[in-house]
Formats: sequence, C-alpha cells, structure tokens
Amino acid sequence: MWPRFDHNREIDGRIAFELRRRKLGRFQVHVKDLPSYRFVDLWQAAEDYAKSRRDTIRIESQHDETLTAILHAKPNRWSSRRINRSSQVGWPAGPDEETYLPVDMFWLCRRAPGEEAADIILRVRYVPHQEQAVLEVASESTGEAESTITRVIERSEADSIYRKKLLLLSFEPGVKDEYGDIEKPERLRVRFKPEERIEDEDVVIDEDIRRILWRNVVDLHERRNILKAHKVPVRRGVLLYGPPGTGKTFACRYLCGRLPETTRILVTGSALFKVSAIFSLARMFQPSLVILEDVDLVFGAREVNLYSSVLGELLDQMDGLRPYEDVGFVLTTNAIDRMEAAIRDRPGRISQCIYFGPPNDELRRRYLLRYLIPHAMHRLNLDGLVALSKGATQAFLKEWVHRSVQIAAERLQSHSDELELRDEDLRGAFEEMRRFSPGTTGRIVGFHEGGG
Repeated sequence: MWPRFDHNREIDGRIAFELRRRKLGRFQVHVKDLPSYRFVDLWQAAEDYAKSRRDTIRIESQHDETLTAILHAKPNRWSSRRINRSSQVGWPAGPDEETYLPVDMFWLCRRAPGEEAADIILRVRYVPHQEQAVLEVASESTGEAESTITRVIERSEADSIYRKKLLLLSFEPGVKDEYGDIEKPERLRVRFKPEERIEDEDVVIDEDIRRILWRNVVDLHERRNILKAHKVPVRRGVLLYGPPGTGKTFACRYLCGRLPETTRILVTGSALFKVSAIFSLARMFQPSLVILEDVDLVFGAREVNLYSSVLGELLDQMDGLRPYEDVGFVLTTNAIDRMEAAIRDRPGRISQCIYFGPPNDELRRRYLLRYLIPHAMHRLNLDGLVALSKGATQAFLKEWVHRSVQIAAERLQSHSDELELRDEDLRGAFEEMRRFSPGTTGRIVGFHEGGG
C-alpha cells in the first residue's frame, strides 16, 4: 500500500507518487520551444489533451529546472523543488480580452484501465528571460511522447486565439549589458488590433481601383475552393503605390474589414525585418492575408539596399509558397521607383500593381462632402472649393476641413452658438496650410500641383 504523501513537498516526489512510480528514470522527455506569444495556445491545447484522458492530475508549481532535470538529476543548491503556487500572468486573448494563466503547469495523465495510451507527463511553462513558451512531454514510450507533442502542437495551431483575427506585428530589440551579455532578448510581438468595419459608402475610391482590389484580394479569398478545384493558384500579391496621403492605408483597412474569416497580419516598421516569422505566422494561420506597409524602406532595389540579406529572404519565402497555400499579400509603398524590380515586376510574386494618386474632381467633391456634411455648410461654393483643391490628396482634404472648422470656431461667442462654415474659412485655411511651401510650385506633402 502506498504511503500518504505530503502534497507540499518536492515536485519530483509528487510526480512519482501520483504516477505510482518509485523511480522515473525510464521517462524520456521531448521538448518544443516556441515564441512567448504562443503560450496561451500551448496552455489551452495541453488542457484539452488532458481532458481527453480519463485520469489526469493537475499540478500548478513554478520551477526553474527543465523537466529532464526534475525527473533525472539531483537537486542543486540554487533551485528549489518544493511545490509552490505558480505566478499568474495576464495574456491577451483577443482585441479586448485578457486571460490569466499560471506560468508553470504540470498535467500527469495516468493510464486508465482499458486505455491504450501510456502514462504521460505534460508541462507548459513560460521562460521570461528567453521570451519562450516551452512544451515538455515525458513518457516511457518514445512513440507516445512524440505523438503527444505533435498532437498538442497541431491543436494549438488549429484552435489558436490568433486565427481569423486582425493582428499587428511589432518588433522589440534586445538589450545587452556592458559586457555584451543579453539581458533581454529581442522578440517579435503579436498584438490584436480591434476590428474596424468600413462600409462601401465610406470608401471614396475610383471604381476601377475598387474592382481590381476586390478581384485580387476579397473575391480571391471568397472563391478559394472553386479556384483550387480548377488549378488556379490562390496565393497572390498586390502592390499599392502612390504619393503619401492618397488612401493606400485606408484601402488596406477596408480590405481587412471584408475578410472576417481570414487571418489578417499587419506589418510595419522594424517588424518588416522578421521575414521568416511573418511567413511562419501566415502559413500557420492560413487562410491569411499579410499587409506589408512602406516596403521600400527595407525591400528597396538591391543596388542601394542596405538590407540585401532581408530582401533575399523575402524573395525566397515568396517563391517557397506553394500554389495551393492560402496566403495573400498586399504591399504598399510611396516610392515604387525605389522598389526592388524582382518584387514589383514578377507576376509570380506581385500579380497586380495599383496606383493611388491625387483624386480627380469628382472624387474630391465626394471627399469634401464626406467631411463637410456634419457641419453647417449651406453658404459654401462647393464647385469653387473643388476647383481650388486641384492636386490635393485625401489626407490634405481631411486636414483642410478640420483647419477650416477651427477657424470658424474662433467666431463663436459661446459653446451654444451654431458653427457655420464660410468660403473665407476654407480659403483662409487653404492659404495657411500652403503658406510656407518651398519653391514656386507650391507643392507640399499632401498636395501635388497639377494632379487630377
């Protein structure tokens, strides 16, 4: 008969007691290290696996030692094996959701009568100084351990908290001390971005551009199954180019709102350097759409590119995608002439280049009406304002109206007075915004002389 066990003693003794083993030397440990943002996925997948077993003991206890050391090595003087309550850390689980989980958890899955599966020790822990989520599985059966770790990983990907969400990737560089030792490792952060539904009437865009965007991005994802059946590749890249403030980013937001069943991954700034991690996420959570903004900053022409190795990795990853993989790309740039030709000029990588320029007369009218309608505007000469704003970008038009409202507000004597926009308000704002423009063309950011 087994003796009673003090559950507050050492973790290795507790494991042996619960598994009815006097020694654990025959247990072989398999380990999988993943980025820290996968911790919640791993934890939930391990819990699901434990629920599938008929006899499971859960132990929440935090230890610095690996599972291999706990099972097979003598205790050292620096690490305690005494069972202690694990720290609970808050993890993002959605755009407005947070879950608290223990950073170290053991599941002891005992073989029940009539059950074919062997005894399994399952552990998921977070290692902060390495920014890693670690999955450890131990069993006397190597095959059972391997199949368990595969099953948990696959479950963590299939039921991931990131699947079908809008994600924003950011990069945090590592920190080294004065001796060059790493104090904090670099890491790629995966954050949830709140969903934003943009209706068709909110998108002031040339209809030809809207149609081409829809066919190459939204319709492609919606008809992926029939396209696959007819041997049409569903991986496709689109490059949006044009001056700043012409609506490229807004178009990307519109596309994201139209693909709720797709994992959408936004990448900007220094996160563009983590090409391998970007493609790993895109493959893991497909169907996926990757949006790379301002790509000329990193993926410029190789003759002048300071990051040629990163450019080469992007080309390799793009070429490595199989035709049946549900991974699409939208790239944006303000300077297509600086882009590497191997990206922009090869259909297998980029299937469509779409120019976003200053809006024509009709689009400028629609833009102005969109921003002016909330205000009293019956005294405005809209035709004259449309003509005056020739060459203005969407961003300029928006700021122009805001500046005009500010000028009109200066006439109010009290907050109860009605704010009325006049032509002189908009013309005054227009002159002020362009007053310090360099040169004789009057060109500033957001205004392109001679445009539409």
